[in-house]
Amino acid sequence: MNLSIRNGVEADLPAIRDILNHYILESAVTFEVEEVSIENRREWFKQFDPVGRHQLIVAEVDGKVAGYAASIRFHERPAYEPSIMTSVYISKTQLGNGIGETLYRVLLSGVEKTGLVHRAYGLVVIPNPASVKLHEKLGFRETGVLHEAGYKLGKYHDVKIYERRFE
Repeated sequence: MNLSIRNGVEADLPAIRDILNHYILESAVTFEVEEVSIENRREWFKQFDPVGRHQLIVAEVDGKVAGYAASIRFHERPAYEPSIMTSVYISKTQLGNGIGETLYRVLLSGVEKTGLVHRAYGLVVIPNPASVKLHEKLGFRETGVLHEAGYKLGKYHDVKIYERRFE
């Protein structure tokens, strides 16, 4: 496996859309319920800055996008500016190869180096033992549970809130 990690570019958006749409349609790990379009991903892409708080990191395996990690705005109110929300999604064909951990480490290192991020938050729809293990391995700590926070695939789902400090 020839793995490379880099900043995301607009040309990655079709692959990113396809990876996310798989999870939208097949699982509750995201609370999106309708497939996203390229236009949607183009608008989403505008928020990223390779040297800012909000970054998009892409993994390629043998030249093909295999996953991505992103840090986005935590909340629209100005006082939340130093906080980010993080996520990582891996192609269903690349699960279990350690790509998620590698991507997440690069993302967290990148946002920490900016000196602009005080806290990173990850929301994990449970049960999801792989995501819980990943967050804990990378220094996130559980800070709470949102009980039955979302309804998808015919049932309610709890969400664990994970926090990583950058101080």
